[in-house]
Amino acid sequence: MNRPDRSVTPRRLGIIYNSQSGRHRRRWGRHPLPTGVPAVEANTPAEIEIAVATMAKQGIDLLAVAGGDGTVQCVLTHLLLGEQFDKTPILALVPTGSTNMTGHDVGHVQVRRRGWDALCTWAAHPETTTGRVQSRAVLRIQAGDRGTPFCGMFFGAGAIHHAVQYTQKQLHSVGLRGEIGPGFAFLRFLKAVATGDRRDFAPTHLRLTDDADRHIEQDTLLVAVSTLHRLVLHFHPFWGRESAPIAWTTVADDARHFLLRLPLVARGLQRAGVNSGNGYVSHRSQALTLDFDGGFIVDGEFFEARRSDGPIRLRIAGHVDFLSL
Repeated sequence: MNRPDRSVTPRRLGIIYNSQSGRHRRRWGRHPLPTGVPAVEANTPAEIEIAVATMAKQGIDLLAVAGGDGTVQCVLTHLLLGEQFDKTPILALVPTGSTNMTGHDVGHVQVRRRGWDALCTWAAHPETTTGRVQSRAVLRIQAGDRGTPFCGMFFGAGAIHHAVQYTQKQLHSVGLRGEIGPGFAFLRFLKAVATGDRRDFAPTHLRLTDDADRHIEQDTLLVAVSTLHRLVLHFHPFWGRESAPIAWTTVADDARHFLLRLPLVARGLQRAGVNSGNGYVSHRSQALTLDFDGGFIVDGEFFEARRSDGPIRLRIAGHVDFLSL
Protein backbone atom coordinates (compact mmCIF):
# COMPACT_ATOMS: atom_id res chain seq x y z
CA MET A 1 0.00 0.00 0.00
CA ASN A 2 1.46 3.36 -1.04
CA ARG A 3 0.52 6.61 0.60
CA PRO A 4 2.07 10.03 1.30
CA ASP A 5 3.02 10.68 4.89
CA ARG A 6 0.74 13.47 6.11
CA SER A 7 2.07 13.73 9.64
CA VAL A 8 2.84 17.25 10.88
CA THR A 9 4.90 15.92 13.78
CA PRO A 10 8.69 15.98 13.35
CA ARG A 11 10.28 12.55 13.47
CA ARG A 12 13.12 11.60 15.76
CA LEU A 13 15.74 10.11 13.46
CA GLY A 14 18.22 7.42 14.43
CA ILE A 15 20.74 5.48 12.34
CA ILE A 16 21.98 1.90 12.54
CA TYR A 17 24.83 1.18 10.13
CA ASN A 18 26.82 -1.90 9.22
CA SER A 19 30.32 -0.81 8.29
CA GLN A 20 31.12 -4.30 7.00
CA SER A 21 28.32 -4.47 4.43
CA GLY A 22 29.36 -5.05 0.83
CA ARG A 23 29.41 -1.44 -0.39
CA HIS A 24 29.55 0.58 2.79
CA ARG A 25 32.37 2.91 1.71
CA ARG A 26 31.20 3.30 -1.88
CA ARG A 27 27.57 3.93 -1.01
CA TRP A 28 27.85 6.55 1.74
CA GLY A 29 31.23 6.32 3.46
CA ARG A 30 32.31 9.71 2.06
CA HIS A 31 29.29 11.45 3.63
CA PRO A 32 29.77 12.06 7.37
CA LEU A 33 26.95 11.02 9.65
CA PRO A 34 24.65 13.93 10.48
CA THR A 35 25.52 15.88 13.62
CA GLY A 36 23.13 15.43 16.52
CA VAL A 37 21.51 12.26 15.17
CA PRO A 38 21.91 9.10 17.28
CA ALA A 39 23.95 6.61 15.27
CA VAL A 40 25.10 3.13 16.24
CA GLU A 41 27.51 0.89 14.34
CA ALA A 42 26.28 -2.71 14.40
CA ASN A 43 28.00 -5.41 12.35
CA THR A 44 26.83 -8.64 14.00
CA PRO A 45 23.38 -9.96 15.00
CA ALA A 46 24.18 -9.41 18.67
CA GLU A 47 25.26 -5.81 17.99
CA ILE A 48 22.15 -5.18 15.91
CA GLU A 49 19.94 -6.39 18.76
CA ILE A 50 21.65 -3.97 21.14
CA ALA A 51 21.41 -1.15 18.59
CA VAL A 52 17.65 -1.64 18.13
CA ALA A 53 17.15 -1.62 21.91
CA THR A 54 19.21 1.58 22.13
CA MET A 55 17.05 3.27 19.50
CA ALA A 56 13.88 2.24 21.33
CA LYS A 57 15.13 3.77 24.58
CA GLN A 58 15.82 7.05 22.78
CA GLY A 59 12.31 7.25 21.35
CA ILE A 60 13.36 6.89 17.70
CA ASP A 61 10.38 6.81 15.34
CA LEU A 62 12.29 7.10 12.05
CA LEU A 63 15.06 4.51 11.84
CA ALA A 64 17.60 4.57 9.02
CA VAL A 65 19.27 1.22 8.38
CA ALA A 66 22.45 1.33 6.30
CA GLY A 67 23.39 -2.18 5.30
CA GLY A 68 22.47 -5.09 3.09
CA ASP A 69 19.54 -7.51 3.08
CA GLY A 70 20.92 -9.47 6.03
CA THR A 71 21.20 -6.34 8.17
CA VAL A 72 17.63 -5.33 7.32
CA GLN A 73 16.41 -8.85 8.06
CA CYS A 74 17.99 -8.78 11.51
CA VAL A 75 16.60 -5.32 12.30
CA LEU A 76 13.09 -6.42 11.24
CA THR A 77 13.34 -9.42 13.57
CA HIS A 78 14.04 -7.27 16.60
CA LEU A 79 11.52 -4.60 15.64
CA LEU A 80 8.62 -7.00 15.19
CA LEU A 81 9.46 -9.79 17.63
CA GLY A 82 11.61 -8.06 20.24
CA GLU A 83 8.87 -5.85 21.74
CA GLN A 84 11.26 -2.98 22.48
CA PHE A 85 9.16 -0.37 20.65
CA ASP A 86 5.63 0.62 21.64
CA LYS A 87 5.06 1.50 17.98
CA THR A 88 7.22 0.25 15.12
CA PRO A 89 9.23 3.16 13.64
CA ILE A 90 9.25 4.04 9.97
CA LEU A 91 12.26 2.44 8.30
CA ALA A 92 14.48 4.32 5.85
CA LEU A 93 16.74 1.79 4.13
CA VAL A 94 20.14 2.93 2.88
CA PRO A 95 21.23 0.04 0.63
CA THR A 96 24.94 -0.59 1.14
CA GLY A 97 24.96 -4.37 0.76
CA SER A 98 25.97 -6.55 -2.15
CA THR A 99 22.50 -7.18 -3.62
CA ASN A 100 19.99 -5.02 -1.68
CA MET A 101 16.92 -6.85 -2.95
CA THR A 102 14.73 -5.66 -0.08
CA GLY A 103 15.60 -1.96 -0.41
CA HIS A 104 15.16 -1.97 -4.16
CA ASP A 105 11.62 -3.27 -3.72
CA VAL A 106 10.17 -1.60 -0.62
CA GLY A 107 11.91 1.73 -1.20
CA HIS A 108 15.11 3.33 0.00
CA VAL A 109 16.90 6.60 0.65
CA GLN A 110 19.66 7.69 -1.72
CA VAL A 111 22.63 8.85 0.35
CA ARG A 112 25.52 8.13 -2.01
CA ARG A 113 25.08 11.30 -4.09
CA ARG A 114 23.09 13.64 -1.86
CA GLY A 115 24.29 12.73 1.60
CA TRP A 116 22.00 12.65 4.63
CA ASP A 117 20.43 16.11 4.22
CA ALA A 118 17.25 14.95 2.47
CA LEU A 119 16.50 12.39 5.18
CA CYS A 120 17.17 14.88 7.97
CA THR A 121 14.93 17.45 6.27
CA TRP A 122 12.12 14.93 5.90
CA ALA A 123 12.44 13.97 9.57
CA ALA A 124 12.13 17.63 10.61
CA HIS A 125 9.36 18.55 8.17
CA PRO A 126 7.55 15.43 6.89
CA GLU A 127 4.51 17.53 5.99
CA THR A 128 6.36 19.85 3.59
CA THR A 129 8.89 17.64 1.82
CA THR A 130 8.59 14.97 -0.82
CA GLY A 131 8.58 11.41 0.39
CA ARG A 132 6.68 8.18 -0.07
CA VAL A 133 5.78 5.84 2.77
CA GLN A 134 4.44 2.38 2.03
CA SER A 135 3.34 -0.35 4.41
CA ARG A 136 4.62 -3.85 3.65
CA ALA A 137 4.02 -7.25 5.21
CA VAL A 138 6.97 -9.06 6.78
CA LEU A 139 7.36 -12.82 7.14
CA ARG A 140 7.75 -14.63 10.45
CA ILE A 141 9.78 -17.81 10.03
CA GLN A 142 10.18 -20.56 12.61
CA ALA A 143 12.47 -23.43 11.63
CA GLY A 144 11.63 -26.48 13.71
CA ASP A 145 9.41 -26.93 16.74
CA ARG A 146 11.97 -25.39 19.09
CA GLY A 147 13.52 -22.90 16.70
CA THR A 148 13.67 -19.22 17.59
CA PRO A 149 11.38 -17.24 15.26
CA PHE A 150 12.89 -14.56 13.04
CA CYS A 151 11.69 -12.24 10.31
CA GLY A 152 12.42 -11.67 6.65
CA MET A 153 10.85 -10.85 3.31
CA PHE A 154 12.13 -13.64 1.05
CA PHE A 155 12.50 -17.38 1.63
CA GLY A 156 14.13 -19.66 -0.93
CA ALA A 157 15.15 -23.31 -1.08
CA GLY A 158 16.37 -25.80 -3.62
CA ALA A 159 18.07 -24.24 -6.63
CA ILE A 160 17.59 -20.75 -5.16
CA HIS A 161 19.62 -21.69 -2.09
CA HIS A 162 22.38 -23.18 -4.26
CA ALA A 163 22.47 -20.15 -6.56
CA VAL A 164 22.76 -17.65 -3.70
CA GLN A 165 25.43 -19.78 -2.06
CA TYR A 166 27.43 -19.81 -5.29
CA THR A 167 26.96 -16.06 -5.74
CA GLN A 168 28.22 -15.18 -2.28
CA LYS A 169 31.12 -17.62 -2.14
CA GLN A 170 32.39 -17.49 -5.70
CA LEU A 171 31.29 -14.16 -7.20
CA HIS A 172 31.11 -11.60 -4.41
CA SER A 173 34.65 -12.55 -3.42
CA VAL A 174 35.93 -11.36 -6.81
CA GLY A 175 33.92 -8.14 -6.78
CA LEU A 176 30.83 -9.15 -8.80
CA ARG A 177 28.15 -7.44 -6.75
CA GLY A 178 24.74 -5.95 -7.40
CA GLU A 179 22.78 -8.00 -9.92
CA ILE A 180 25.86 -9.11 -11.89
CA GLY A 181 26.58 -11.96 -9.47
CA PRO A 182 23.02 -13.34 -9.46
CA GLY A 183 23.01 -13.03 -13.24
CA PHE A 184 26.03 -15.29 -13.56
CA ALA A 185 24.55 -17.74 -11.04
CA PHE A 186 21.32 -17.83 -13.03
CA LEU A 187 23.20 -18.66 -16.24
CA ARG A 188 25.01 -21.43 -14.39
CA PHE A 189 21.66 -22.80 -13.23
CA LEU A 190 20.29 -22.75 -16.79
CA LYS A 191 23.32 -24.69 -18.00
CA ALA A 192 22.83 -27.28 -15.27
CA VAL A 193 19.16 -27.75 -16.21
CA ALA A 194 19.95 -27.94 -19.93
CA THR A 195 22.66 -30.57 -19.43
CA GLY A 196 20.92 -32.48 -16.67
CA ASP A 197 23.79 -31.80 -14.27
CA ARG A 198 22.33 -32.07 -10.76
CA ARG A 199 25.59 -32.01 -8.80
CA ASP A 200 24.98 -28.48 -7.51
CA PHE A 201 21.22 -28.32 -8.04
CA ALA A 202 19.92 -31.57 -6.59
CA PRO A 203 16.14 -31.63 -6.07
CA THR A 204 14.67 -31.24 -2.59
CA HIS A 205 11.92 -33.60 -1.44
CA LEU A 206 9.31 -31.18 -0.12
CA ARG A 207 6.04 -31.48 1.76
CA LEU A 208 4.07 -28.22 1.77
CA THR A 209 0.75 -27.34 3.40
CA ASP A 210 -0.97 -23.95 3.62
CA ASP A 211 -3.87 -22.48 5.58
CA ALA A 212 -6.27 -23.20 2.69
CA ASP A 213 -5.51 -26.92 3.10
CA ARG A 214 -3.48 -27.21 -0.08
CA HIS A 215 -0.98 -30.06 -0.02
CA ILE A 216 2.12 -30.69 -2.13
CA GLU A 217 4.60 -33.53 -1.83
CA GLN A 218 7.20 -33.80 -4.56
CA ASP A 219 10.84 -33.62 -5.55
CA THR A 220 11.17 -29.88 -5.99
CA LEU A 221 13.64 -28.00 -8.13
CA LEU A 222 12.97 -24.73 -6.36
CA VAL A 223 10.63 -23.08 -3.89
CA ALA A 224 10.23 -19.32 -3.43
CA VAL A 225 8.15 -17.54 -0.76
CA SER A 226 7.97 -13.78 -0.39
CA THR A 227 6.08 -10.62 0.47
CA LEU A 228 8.24 -8.63 -1.96
CA HIS A 229 6.91 -7.47 -5.33
CA ARG A 230 10.24 -7.53 -7.16
CA LEU A 231 13.08 -9.96 -6.62
CA VAL A 232 16.66 -9.85 -7.89
CA LEU A 233 16.99 -9.55 -11.71
CA HIS A 234 13.46 -8.10 -11.69
CA PHE A 235 12.03 -11.59 -11.24
CA HIS A 236 8.51 -11.99 -9.88
CA PRO A 237 7.85 -15.75 -10.01
CA PHE A 238 4.36 -15.62 -8.47
CA TRP A 239 0.99 -15.79 -10.22
CA GLY A 240 -1.42 -16.74 -7.44
CA ARG A 241 -4.52 -14.53 -7.36
CA GLU A 242 -5.82 -15.21 -3.86
CA SER A 243 -6.28 -12.30 -1.45
CA ALA A 244 -3.46 -13.17 0.96
CA PRO A 245 -0.07 -11.61 1.72
CA ILE A 246 2.33 -14.54 1.27
CA ALA A 247 3.15 -15.37 -2.35
CA TRP A 248 4.75 -18.76 -3.02
CA THR A 249 5.77 -20.89 -5.97
CA THR A 250 7.15 -24.38 -6.35
CA VAL A 251 8.59 -25.95 -9.49
CA ALA A 252 8.82 -29.74 -9.54
CA ASP A 253 12.06 -31.40 -10.55
CA ASP A 254 10.23 -33.05 -13.46
CA ALA A 255 8.32 -29.90 -14.51
CA ARG A 256 7.54 -30.17 -18.21
CA HIS A 257 9.47 -27.96 -20.66
CA PHE A 258 11.07 -25.99 -17.84
CA LEU A 259 13.60 -24.08 -19.96
CA LEU A 260 10.91 -23.13 -22.45
CA ARG A 261 8.53 -21.93 -19.76
CA LEU A 262 11.11 -20.35 -17.45
CA PRO A 263 10.60 -16.80 -18.85
CA LEU A 264 6.90 -17.07 -17.97
CA VAL A 265 7.64 -18.43 -14.50
CA ALA A 266 10.23 -15.70 -13.79
CA ARG A 267 7.71 -12.98 -14.68
CA GLY A 268 4.76 -14.59 -12.89
CA LEU A 269 2.78 -15.13 -16.09
CA GLN A 270 0.45 -18.09 -16.08
CA ARG A 271 0.04 -19.25 -19.63
CA ALA A 272 -0.76 -22.58 -21.27
CA GLY A 273 1.33 -25.31 -19.70
CA VAL A 274 2.28 -23.33 -16.58
CA ASN A 275 0.02 -25.22 -14.20
CA SER A 276 0.09 -27.75 -11.40
CA GLY A 277 -0.43 -30.66 -13.80
CA ASN A 278 2.91 -29.80 -15.42
CA GLY A 279 4.74 -29.20 -12.15
CA TYR A 280 4.23 -25.45 -11.65
CA VAL A 281 2.28 -24.34 -8.57
CA SER A 282 1.78 -20.80 -7.31
CA HIS A 283 -0.66 -19.42 -4.74
CA ARG A 284 -1.04 -16.74 -2.08
CA SER A 285 -1.62 -17.82 1.51
CA GLN A 286 -1.88 -16.59 5.07
CA ALA A 287 0.43 -19.30 6.42
CA LEU A 288 2.67 -22.10 5.12
CA THR A 289 4.26 -25.22 6.57
CA LEU A 290 7.31 -26.65 4.78
CA ASP A 291 8.93 -29.98 5.62
CA PHE A 292 12.27 -30.91 4.02
CA ASP A 293 15.91 -31.65 4.70
CA GLY A 294 18.41 -29.16 3.34
CA GLY A 295 19.53 -25.57 3.23
CA PHE A 296 17.38 -22.49 2.75
CA ILE A 297 17.93 -18.77 2.64
CA VAL A 298 16.09 -15.81 4.14
CA ASP A 299 17.12 -12.46 2.68
CA GLY A 300 20.54 -13.79 1.71
CA GLU A 301 21.25 -15.43 5.08
CA PHE A 302 21.79 -19.20 5.21
CA PHE A 303 19.93 -21.68 7.39
CA GLU A 304 19.51 -25.45 7.59
CA ALA A 305 16.26 -27.42 7.80
CA ARG A 306 15.99 -30.89 9.33
CA ARG A 307 12.81 -32.93 9.34
CA SER A 308 13.79 -34.38 12.69
CA ASP A 309 13.51 -30.88 14.22
CA GLY A 310 10.00 -30.30 12.89
CA PRO A 311 8.68 -28.29 9.92
CA ILE A 312 9.35 -24.70 8.96
CA ARG A 313 6.36 -22.48 9.62
CA LEU A 314 5.82 -19.17 7.84
CA ARG A 315 3.20 -16.53 8.54
CA ILE A 316 3.00 -12.74 8.76
CA ALA A 317 4.85 -11.14 11.68
CA GLY A 318 3.38 -7.70 11.05
CA HIS A 319 3.58 -4.70 8.76
CA VAL A 320 6.31 -2.07 8.57
CA ASP A 321 6.27 1.40 6.96
CA PHE A 322 9.18 2.09 4.62
CA LEU A 323 10.25 5.56 3.47
CA SER A 324 11.47 6.36 -0.05
CA LEU A 325 13.27 9.61 -0.84
